[in-house]
Amino acid sequence: MKKRSKSIIILLNIILGIIWLMPIYWALVTSIKTQKELYGGVSLFPHVATSENYVSLFQYKDGIFFFYLKNSFQICIFTILVVTIVSVLAGFAFSKLKILGSKLWTAMILFTIMVPAQALMVPLYNTLSDLNLLGTVWGMVLIYATFQTPFCVLMMKSSFDMVPDALREAALMDGASSFAIFRSIYCPLALPGAITVIVYAAYNTWNDYTIGLTFGGSSMKTFNVGLVDMLSAETSVNWGTLTSGAIVGMVPILVLFLLLQKHFVKGMMSGAVK
Repeated sequence: MKKRSKSIIILLNIILGIIWLMPIYWALVTSIKTQKELYGGVSLFPHVATSENYVSLFQYKDGIFFFYLKNSFQICIFTILVVTIVSVLAGFAFSKLKILGSKLWTAMILFTIMVPAQALMVPLYNTLSDLNLLGTVWGMVLIYATFQTPFCVLMMKSSFDMVPDALREAALMDGASSFAIFRSIYCPLALPGAITVIVYAAYNTWNDYTIGLTFGGSSMKTFNVGLVDMLSAETSVNWGTLTSGAIVGMVPILVLFLLLQKHFVKGMMSGAVK
């Protein structure tokens, strides 16, 4: 009976995996079909694989898609740096330092997570406009960090909570300074949590469309916004170019997750069992 239940679970996982992968597979197949085949009927496999959609994507308006990708990379990298540094320091402070009103601060952070991003769009837009940061890299980084940091701070707090205080006490007895303890003991042990923060910040920044459309303007379009603009300028949707752009945009975040998935899963589980 136990063996049968295990087989059912494996079968269900396979079915769910196929359902999850099917849209990605369909986008990939569509991106390598010829224009004639795209509108000639439905087929799961391309009759003739071609790279013309990718060529047209990168040649459009003298390679403007490269400009959109560069914007996305800049914004994503700086956002990851800001969110990770703030989250690690704040998470350590909430977990291991005696802060006056720490429970109140934690409750306020939880409250900010529950506020929908759409409710803050207008005041944030007005604030960036007053600071002349609309359509700039740092303006976009500030917005993304604002929405992502609260959750990441709580995630890092859980990671530091898993580190026993006995390690700090032993290091103090050996004469280690507070900074040396933080750098040599806490940071290595909380590394899975920091990597989870990196992947979380990268995923949410890279795949975002609404914030990029609202705050990016014409000078700081991300690849998502730029790809939609490229296609909306045409009289009809070029599905081959659309799916090829989606596949290209999916590759960086997919590679990052594959490289860090071991630490990412461990970081997501930190704090779950004590």
